[in-house]
Amino acid sequence: MKRFKFVCLMACVVMVSLFAGNALAAKKVIVINGVTEAEAKKIGNYELVYSGIREGLATIGIEPEFQYLELDSLQSDEEKNAAGDKAIEKALAAKPDLIITLNDNCLKFVGSRIDSVPVVFAYIFGKPQALGMPKDNVTGVLRRSYAVDIWGMAQKILGAKTVALLSKDGTSMRGVRKYLSAMADKLEAGSGVRYKEMYLLNTFDEWKAAVDSFPEDFIYLADTSRITQGDKVLSREEITRWTVDNAKVPVIAATESDVKAGALFAIVTSEQAIGLAAAELAAKILDGTAPKEIPYFSSTKGKLVVNVKTAQTAKIDIPYDILSTAEAVYEE
Repeated sequence: MKRFKFVCLMACVVMVSLFAGNALAAKKVIVINGVTEAEAKKIGNYELVYSGIREGLATIGIEPEFQYLELDSLQSDEEKNAAGDKAIEKALAAKPDLIITLNDNCLKFVGSRIDSVPVVFAYIFGKPQALGMPKDNVTGVLRRSYAVDIWGMAQKILGAKTVALLSKDGTSMRGVRKYLSAMADKLEAGSGVRYKEMYLLNTFDEWKAAVDSFPEDFIYLADTSRITQGDKVLSREEITRWTVDNAKVPVIAATESDVKAGALFAIVTSEQAIGLAAAELAAKILDGTAPKEIPYFSSTKGKLVVNVKTAQTAKIDIPYDILSTAEAVYEE
């Protein structure tokens, strides 16, 4: 009799689990990116975020739908609001149970203006408060800065005392510039390196002028995408390679793709981990937890990537205790 009751109990547990799983699998999740599909592929890092989202949602049987819009290249808030309106209309027409937004502009001009559906944001650089937060139906994953770790390593390897950044101009990077200016003292205390400036650039001529007259101990590359030369949009690889070959000081990066293209090293956020974290939040919300009950949190997983060919060419010695911890070493 006891065995019969136990079997019945286990059958009930299995049925409940299957029902819950099927219920979640029936949910619809839409991922909205603040850049076009073609631009996302050029930038590269978004593909890793997508992979993490897909992997995380696959555990509950959901295959997300992806939508794209171009916000970063628009000049005014009016234009961005208009583009955001169309994106919101398109997304809500699909009747999603949850929306994931990627990048600062997409949170500010899309996610923060949605009230009827839970929203999870990810892959943002700025502070949520500057992007329309807080909202009861919105939570998300913050992108952690590894600037202190990277600059501290530059101080140890190069003896550097000052740094300035080179970056494509844009809403996200303007937010980063304000943050760095406000946090300069704290960053110096943590790294031994003084932040001096962040040059926000659009054209190769502007980029070249900044590199030619660069006054600090090392260049820190922030966003190397979408720099134009006449009618041509230069690739990240072209910009990074040119900078490494022509700079009078070492070039360090914020992304793995720039290290692969020639920058000396970086400590980078795992974009895959950000996507997984966003999917985990989505699963909790779809399972009944209210977004307002889930605090924002930072993805803390990072990895050291090193270009040893650049180090050898520049005759820079990277100590074994640092090099041995690298998760990726590029030799080309």
